[in-house]
Amino acid sequence: MITKSFQALSRQLAGLALAACCVMVLAASSLAQEQTQPAQTQQPEARPIPQRTVGLEPGKVARWTLRDAILAALENNPDIEIERTNVRQAGFDLLAAEGAYDPISTQGFSYNSSGSPNTRPFSGVGSDQSALTRKSITFNFGHQGLIYNSGASYQLNFNNTRSSSNFSLFSSQFDPQLSFTITQPLFRNYRIDPNRRQIQLSRKRLDLSDAVFRQRTIEIISRVQQAYWDLAFAIKDEEIQRDAVKLAETQLSNNKRQVEVGTLAPIEVTQSAATLESRRQQVFAAMNSVAQAENALKNLTLGPSNADLWDAQVIPVESFDVQPVTIPLADAQKLAVENRPELKQFALQKEMNQTDISFFRNQAKPRIDLVGGYTTFGTGGTPATSTATVGNCVSPFSSPLSGNCLILDPVRDAQGNITQYNVKPGFPFSPNTIQVTNPVATQFIGGYGTGLKNLVQNEFRSWNVGVNIEIPWRNRTAKANLGRAVETSRQLELQTRRQLQGIEVEVRNAVQSVETAKMRIEASRAAREYAEQQLEGEEKKFAAGLSITFFVLQRQTDLAVARGSELRALADYNKAVAELQRVMSTTLTSNSIEIKPTPQVSIR
Repeated sequence: MITKSFQALSRQLAGLALAACCVMVLAASSLAQEQTQPAQTQQPEARPIPQRTVGLEPGKVARWTLRDAILAALENNPDIEIERTNVRQAGFDLLAAEGAYDPISTQGFSYNSSGSPNTRPFSGVGSDQSALTRKSITFNFGHQGLIYNSGASYQLNFNNTRSSSNFSLFSSQFDPQLSFTITQPLFRNYRIDPNRRQIQLSRKRLDLSDAVFRQRTIEIISRVQQAYWDLAFAIKDEEIQRDAVKLAETQLSNNKRQVEVGTLAPIEVTQSAATLESRRQQVFAAMNSVAQAENALKNLTLGPSNADLWDAQVIPVESFDVQPVTIPLADAQKLAVENRPELKQFALQKEMNQTDISFFRNQAKPRIDLVGGYTTFGTGGTPATSTATVGNCVSPFSSPLSGNCLILDPVRDAQGNITQYNVKPGFPFSPNTIQVTNPVATQFIGGYGTGLKNLVQNEFRSWNVGVNIEIPWRNRTAKANLGRAVETSRQLELQTRRQLQGIEVEVRNAVQSVETAKMRIEASRAAREYAEQQLEGEEKKFAAGLSITFFVLQRQTDLAVARGSELRALADYNKAVAELQRVMSTTLTSNSIEIKPTPQVSIR
């Protein structure tokens, strides 16, 4: 053991001796070069690095917290607004589906005039025996609709007709009619029918679009968090690179003074200047990274309400202080299963699929409908005021009953109402007069009010009841649709299982990333502290003449890298926390964001 320790110590001493020799050789080479090369006529100068100006208004600054950026995205991000409009569209689709159960009222008006040859006995009582004429005015009112719970359909009709003709005992006649019919499915379409299926699917699609909207919102907020910390890192990294330039400028200035007093070779100045220019390039690259990160954040958060911020410099004000996040893997997975919108979407798709299965299974059944109807009638009219002929009086003036032409002579009371008709024979005359009392019932004499009265009294009615049966042969369409729905159910089960497994992997990776980022912070902080100590020690050695510019510049570079690594670890930790919130779907609650239900636009 002692031998191995001695050997290791020997190798370390040998390494130190070799390094010392290299230092002396480099110093000697520098002095020799100074003696052999002509004096430098122009010394490199440090130049200021300009600030970023492309697309920015000087002095215009927007200082954002992380919440400011999130709220701006919620208000202005077009992807979020697109999903919000999809929710509104789904609401209109549901409204349209429910519209199938909106009752419908109908009205109709018509006027009809007709004339036909008089060729039948007792078909005309007017003076004109050659033609039968009729005029009518009709007004109809209807009301129909569907009943959601039972799937029944109903129809109510109220018809009104005013007519006049030369072959009626009324000069004008009113015939109101009220009818009601209903059809009730007993087998197919009883519990579910195309309309109710569409309503159920539309309701689920509305919930589905809301779940997609929430998923998209969480994704956008997570992207905003990532972009915010990327911008914060880029700005801090630019500061680190500028600090590195300042260190190089200081080293260049010190080297120049030592060259002037003859304690340092001019080549050291050249080396410092080369390093300075290299670090200036790194600043320019950092400036470009800041611009790209800033534009990425602006693209997620700017819209019509804050479009003026495009030419403003956005500065994140959140610190990189680590907020410890510790959550067991099992708890994280439980939250993900409970909250992930993707799983809710699959659950809704399964419910929609079950609706389809129920519908198509119902459509494979025979159709048996119970049909019923009821109608009531009413009549009222004004009797004719002129005599009229009964029968078809043609030469030799014979009628089908008496062989003679018969003439009706109305008899009126004091109010002018016809109470009876006297039937008189036409040519050839007969000495007998036939008395006919009240050929028209008095309950029908009157106007429209009499017709409505007769309708309400419900003396003249009809009704019907029956069963319609429809038995499909084979019914392959419904069976095929049912089979497809069943296979879709199996497919959704497999997709859900795959999604659950993918979510589990995401949660595992996110929890591990948080833990790893936390350890990286500790390691990078220690590395930065060591780099600071090394630089301080190297500068002291250089001041004492025990080191060279190369080593000092290298230590400066190491410090810049260490500071950048620590900053990167801090930014990655915050990004890892944001990713963990996303995979658990706690992004909204973790950032105190409440998404209100999407308002439905009214139909005008």
